[in-house]
Amino acid sequence: MKHPLIIVLLALILLASCNSEQKGLHDDTDLSIVIVDSIQMAYMGNLFPYDFDSNSGLYLGRWNNNEEYVFFDDNGKIVNRFKLPSEGPNAINWAMGVGFLNGKLTIMEQQKGLIQFSEDGEIIDKIPIPNNYFFFNGLNFPAYKLGKELAYSRPEREEFGSEGIDWDDLTNILFKNYSSPLIEVLNPETGTIRNTMLFPENTVYSTGQFFNVIPPNIIKFGKEWILFLLAEMKYFVYEVQDGEVEFVKAVDLQLENAIPMPGVPMKDYAEWYPQKGHIIFGKIEQLYRRDNDIIVIYTKGVDEEISKNYSPDNHTEWMDFIYNIPRFAAVFNQDHQLIQNDISLPKGLIWSSVVNNDGDILALKNQDYFGIEEDFVTYYKLNTLK
Repeated sequence: MKHPLIIVLLALILLASCNSEQKGLHDDTDLSIVIVDSIQMAYMGNLFPYDFDSNSGLYLGRWNNNEEYVFFDDNGKIVNRFKLPSEGPNAINWAMGVGFLNGKLTIMEQQKGLIQFSEDGEIIDKIPIPNNYFFFNGLNFPAYKLGKELAYSRPEREEFGSEGIDWDDLTNILFKNYSSPLIEVLNPETGTIRNTMLFPENTVYSTGQFFNVIPPNIIKFGKEWILFLLAEMKYFVYEVQDGEVEFVKAVDLQLENAIPMPGVPMKDYAEWYPQKGHIIFGKIEQLYRRDNDIIVIYTKGVDEEISKNYSPDNHTEWMDFIYNIPRFAAVFNQDHQLIQNDISLPKGLIWSSVVNNDGDILALKNQDYFGIEEDFVTYYKLNTLK
């Protein structure tokens, strides 16, 4: 459901609220990111958008609380909804990477490899990967095509031995996690695997400090692959060359006053949260690779003198504090040259990783932030305006 008048008013408000003194790097450039449209769905639940299929024009959403998957269109029409099987031989224990692969809903299952589903929720294909693997954390995609092969985030393997993993001391495996290739490639015909996409050099992860378990966020756009990491205020560009994902360059956001993520000695990894968990550091939250530009959503963090006044033990107060942390955008051209950074963004939005065919970014209206309880879900579409 679209509301043109509301959208125009919101766009004007957002334009007026942007910092007029922020001119970016070029005097003739003053970009804003504004709401250009919206989607409203009659759905009871916190439905988060995960992906968009450019061929069918359908969006994929998931309500994480009850593992319901929903296909919907630009008019807010629910095309189909279903839950994954939780019992029997096809039971899904943990759906990790979630998204479209060749137009089909695909998940990376913690034990069963890649599984594809129809729009009705029926399993239509199972693509096993070699056994004895595990992932430290969630994944931002299930798999990408790499020629005739399938590429997915590299799981841990070699540490599986006759005695299993020493979960009381993960120092060695964490060191390895900070230096090993990021992608595992499967040949579906032979079942053989190999690694590619080397971990970038000269990052904070090579200092011997612990910066939490890495969630490698990887975005594929044609032959270009982009990586961003939790503790780095830069992103890393790779390109496919002869079937390998090769490093090209690092791209710095060129920020001032961003609070770096703190680390602890690797051997003290278990102490990171007790010692540093209260620090609100700057980080990249989302990155969008579009036809002609790259948009990076980030926060600069919060000074400790401010954050220490809030306690995570008080959930309502803490979440209200987190929701109000300013988010900004940086825009780069297709050659990864910075056009403008520190572009102010509206509050009350939960930024998804979804970009549609028009280059619109999808963000979920955060009902908790606005203190409302609606019987529908609202997604805002945002785009750049000069």
